[in-house]
Amino acid sequence: MRRRTRPHTEAPGQDSFLDVVANLVGILIILVMIIGARAKDVIQHGDPSGPTPSEKTAETSTARNAMAREAQTVRDLAEKSQQQQFEVSYRHRERDRMLELIKTVELELAKKRDQLGAKSRQSHDLHMQLVKARDTLRDLEMTRDAIRNAKPTVTQIKHRPTPLAKTVFGQEVHFRLAKGRVTYVPLTELVAKFKDEARSKVWKLRQSPSITETVGPIGGFRLRYTLKQIDRKVATGSGTVTQKSVQLDHFVLVPISEDLGEPFAVAMQPKSKFRSILDSYDPSRVTVTVWVYPDSYRHFHQLKETLYQLGFLTAGRPMPEGQPITGSPDGTRSAAQ
Repeated sequence: MRRRTRPHTEAPGQDSFLDVVANLVGILIILVMIIGARAKDVIQHGDPSGPTPSEKTAETSTARNAMAREAQTVRDLAEKSQQQQFEVSYRHRERDRMLELIKTVELELAKKRDQLGAKSRQSHDLHMQLVKARDTLRDLEMTRDAIRNAKPTVTQIKHRPTPLAKTVFGQEVHFRLAKGRVTYVPLTELVAKFKDEARSKVWKLRQSPSITETVGPIGGFRLRYTLKQIDRKVATGSGTVTQKSVQLDHFVLVPISEDLGEPFAVAMQPKSKFRSILDSYDPSRVTVTVWVYPDSYRHFHQLKETLYQLGFLTAGRPMPEGQPITGSPDGTRSAAQ
């Protein structure tokens, strides 16, 4: 039987493709040969643009030194770690031996106690309680001796009885406590002078409903006062009659200087001006009124203590910062303690 053969048909353009492949392979072979030749020249003659042998030697030496230092550091760390592990292991073994010893002693004591009779065990327990009681007693005695030998800290509490405040109707002497200075305020003298001069100023109220005048200075202060004219209705037998009268509206004390008086520390001395003024008054008849400003509140308690020791009643009048001493018919009286 004869095999049937297929007809052979040749693909068009196959020779051209083989030519292209052959050319590419040839080009690649040529490039490989050129690169190899150049690499051989570089190996034999060296690259002029590369590092010199001395530079290569220096770089190699630096790298070796760095590696040596790192290796030494690693060895030091390993040695320290080994030492610490040894220490930890030693402490563990020491702890285990102590625990074993304690346990052995406890077992021995328990064994000996079990070997004792009932009376002996009771005696043993009582002995142990006695030992503990003696230890407690010794500690208490040491504490007692320490307390006996210790010098107690004595705190002195100053007490001054403070009576109920009462309104002042009698004679007063006035002081101002401001900016750490104690200043005598001649209020009584200024008011007396104002009363004498006011009578001669009343005629001015015919032309104005109020007038303001000044008297002083006395003791470093002036008194500026304002008078006003008021109408009063008075009931009479023939009906209500309107009468005109003059009345004080208010007064203000004006210091002529900010440095009046004495510093507080000086005023507290026995021979100060403050003390000499107080010596001229009878403590049983005179009340000391102190006009206190915020910057000197801390001194008022000591001042009050000094006045109490001298036998004076004290009336404190707190004043706002910058507010002058004033008065009026509608004002309040001092309250002394």
